[in-house]
Order: sequence, then structure tokens, then C-alpha cells
Amino acid sequence: MSSGTRGIFPGSKANKPQYVLGTENGTKRTSNVTEEKIADAVYDIEDNGCVYLEKCVPVVLVSDAEAYSIDYFKDNSIAVCFRVNGNLLRMWRSNVDCDVAADIMCDFFRTASLPDMTGWQCQKIHQEQEEAEEKLCVDGEDFRYFGSPDVVGALENIIEGKSRWMLYDFANGDGGYVNIHRCDNGTVPTSRYKVEYVRWSEPMPIGYRGVIFDAGPLRSWLWSLIDNDRLPDPMDECEQFDVN
Repeated sequence: MSSGTRGIFPGSKANKPQYVLGTENGTKRTSNVTEEKIADAVYDIEDNGCVYLEKCVPVVLVSDAEAYSIDYFKDNSIAVCFRVNGNLLRMWRSNVDCDVAADIMCDFFRTASLPDMTGWQCQKIHQEQEEAEEKLCVDGEDFRYFGSPDVVGALENIIEGKSRWMLYDFANGDGGYVNIHRCDNGTVPTSRYKVEYVRWSEPMPIGYRGVIFDAGPLRSWLWSLIDNDRLPDPMDECEQFDVN
């Protein structure tokens, strides 16, 4: 997206902005927004963790596309959030100092304008991040009501050749998913499993993938993911990849 998106919110609504300003730690959330409050929140980013400025009536870009929020993070990254055909996306950029971030947010507040996003990264915002809802899918069949034994049981079925793959969306931390596939034709127990592990960490998601040759450590790792409060590190056979 480029500077061609600036100032295209039409009509009288642009003159009657309604916004919500909030922070990650939840101590501040107000609809009584002023430029001074925006700047104060941004310059206090170390304590706030994250500052977001949401527009109650989103900025309409084209049909089925609108911008609804600008978020600034403690690591000095910034994101402009969109809904496009029902999907949640964001344009993201790192190394943005507080002065620039405050100017971007104040422009959004004053005139509903967006920054020039040439060269920014595009990311999909996953519903699991917002809803923190756990899901289990095995060979295309969804299970909305399940427990820890069911998740490990799904892996056992893969090991025994009764299932081909499983997808487990978890809610620990910022949430994420684990995708496990058999690597053979499904007729006999296999010693190779393709694993993909993604955590929706802010501001950048982290992903790992690899081929596991031993079901024992894979079982233990999955149990650790289900039962522990702390998310486990990826297995040694997995390498990090660019989730984008």
C-alpha cells in the first residue's frame, strides 16, 4: 500500500472522528481522545507495552476493504490494521521512533489519513490471536469440544496410520498452531513426521518446521505444549521459517 491511500475517508464522517485509545496493559482505554493523549501514550511506550488507536467507523479504502486501527509496540514497530473481504490484515514496519509514531497516529486521528506504507510487510491477523480459542482438526474433521488426551490421541492415530494429519490451534501465550503430517502412504506405521509450529507472538509471529524421525520425543513435546504454562521450545530437528 502506498501514499495513495492517504486522506480518502469521504464525507462528513471524516469531520466527526470517533476513536478509542488504549494500551496493552489495560490501564488506559478511553474514547475521549486528543492529540495530547495520543502523544503521551506513545512517549510512555516502555510502560504501556503497546498503544492502539482504533477508529469506530473504519476508513473505507475500496469496496470490502477498510482500515480500523494503528498499533505501536514497545519494540518500536508499528502496524496499520485492515479488514479486507472479511479477513484481518496488517501492514507492519520496524524501527519507528516515538516522534514518527505519534505523527502517524495523530494524522490518523485528525484526518483519517494513513501513512505511506511502501516497503512495509503485510501480515495476516489470525482469529486465534483475538479469540484465544483452541481447536482440533484431524483429516479435515473439526473437534470443538476436546481435552488433552484427545489431542495426543490424534497424534497416536497418525503414528498408527489411522489418520494422515492433525492441526491443533492452541491459546497459550499469544496463541498458535501445530500441524503434524505423516510422511508415508499411511499403510504402515511411519518413522517420519512433518511438523510445523507457529506462535502468534507480537509484533512478529515465529514459525518452525522440520521432519521428526522419532515419535517418542514428538509425544513428549506435544504433552508439554498442552500441559505447561510456558510454551515449549521447538524440537531440535525444526528450523525457523518466515511465517509471512
